[in-house]
Amino acid sequence: MPTAGELNKLVKIRRWQDIPDAGFGIEQTFDAGFDVWAKRAPVSSGIFFGSMQVNSAVTDRFIVRRSARVTEASITGEHVVEHGGLRYRVKRTLPLDGDAVFVAIDAELLGAI
Repeated sequence: MPTAGELNKLVKIRRWQDIPDAGFGIEQTFDAGFDVWAKRAPVSSGIFFGSMQVNSAVTDRFIVRRSARVTEASITGEHVVEHGGLRYRVKRTLPLDGDAVFVAIDAELLGAI
């Protein structure tokens, strides 16, 4: 559980869509998204290497307060988290410690925006 003041990173959550373009390629588009306060933490080495074994790298975890917009069902692999000029692809979301107050978002670092 985050303590008071630990949700100190303003992140943007955006929906990611791949749309075919005229040149038979794919164009990545993102909606305007919305801002939430989060705690960002690197994942433990066990989680990182375990995720690499199943070819689904998880590099960072964002902990956010549950709201009408942020639940395990509403934030999916179709979303990205942007913070500090970097973009992270959402891999999974889960209630933090089985509680209904915070949501943990496990994500993979994609690179600079």
